[in-house]
Amino acid sequence: MKTAVYFIFSCFISTGALLGALHAKNPFPAFAIAFGIWALFVWGYNRRSKKEAERRFRERLFEDYMRHRIGNGRR
Repeated sequence: MKTAVYFIFSCFISTGALLGALHAKNPFPAFAIAFGIWALFVWGYNRRSKKEAERRFRERLFEDYMRHRIGNGRR
């Protein structure tokens, strides 16, 4: 859900910057803003994905540990 909100904000900001570049005397700062906001979005998405993968890995390790521990207690 957070990614969808960031995506929508990135779309609005980059669209505004690109529309502003149409009538600007020097459009390159507006282009930098538009592409920079997408770079920030991709960077944040990758960071969140890595954290989520790490969390799932730790959860899987914990589940395996508990499964092993409970399995040994029955014998």
